[in-house]
Amino acid sequence: VGKVSADDVRSEVTRFWNVFTAKAPELLEEFYAPDASVFASLGHRAEPGRLAVARRRREYFTKQTSVRVLVGPIDVQLLDDMGAVASYTFKFHGLGIVAGSNKDAEETIDNGRATQVFVLDAEGRLRILHEHLSSADVSDQGH
Repeated sequence: VGKVSADDVRSEVTRFWNVFTAKAPELLEEFYAPDASVFASLGHRAEPGRLAVARRRREYFTKQTSVRVLVGPIDVQLLDDMGAVASYTFKFHGLGIVAGSNKDAEETIDNGRATQVFVLDAEGRLRILHEHLSSADVSDQGH
């Protein structure tokens, strides 16, 4: 097992969003540790990582959806040789999202904030142990 580096974590964050925008749920699921927890940007409670991927598959990864993400500078704090925290801002825009009974919703997050806690697994791969996405947009208050 190797050692976590800030550059490796930044690369994983970039790869995460590339996989997300490519709408590849099987690859997205591989990012999460088996016991990962996720707070979605407009979620009310944490959910297991695998459940978050299943929800994203249903809402964002259909044929009619399009998703764009712009990630800001990624700050990485190394915790030890095995873990790190990545925090950054992002912009998100999705069209054709399946949200509840609305099959063609639009979602825009202009001031998104992300924190992802990465750990090395037994095979030396970086996995997300915890993820918290939120929005600082005034229009999202109360969600």
